[in-house]
Amino acid sequence: MQGGGTPVRDTGWWRQALAVALPPGLLALGITLGGGLLGAWGTWLAGAGLPRPGALAYRLRFWAVAAAMGGTFTAFEQIERHLASRGPRVLLRDLAVLGAAYLGARAGAWILNRLGSG
Repeated sequence: MQGGGTPVRDTGWWRQALAVALPPGLLALGITLGGGLLGAWGTWLAGAGLPRPGALAYRLRFWAVAAAMGGTFTAFEQIERHLASRGPRVLLRDLAVLGAAYLGARAGAWILNRLGSG
């Protein structure tokens, strides 16, 4: 128990991992979906033919991952630094964020491809 009489609960490693990885994944998903849809809308407004939001979202995936991780190269520099210092806990957290951001961006491109092919 803590000083106020409230018991301390162990939330589990998977909840902590989800709390760390979920925001970047959803951010990358939103960037990919929004960028694909707004890019297609802009293409249509410009009169450049039939827009393909899935193709635009596919090209935005890298930038969605970079934005979700907080910058293009700073996150990769942190991962390299943790590899050199052998900090496995922080390294695993950074790799989970990278993986979640990639999966979010990939899911956004997949959703727009499925919506556009029907």
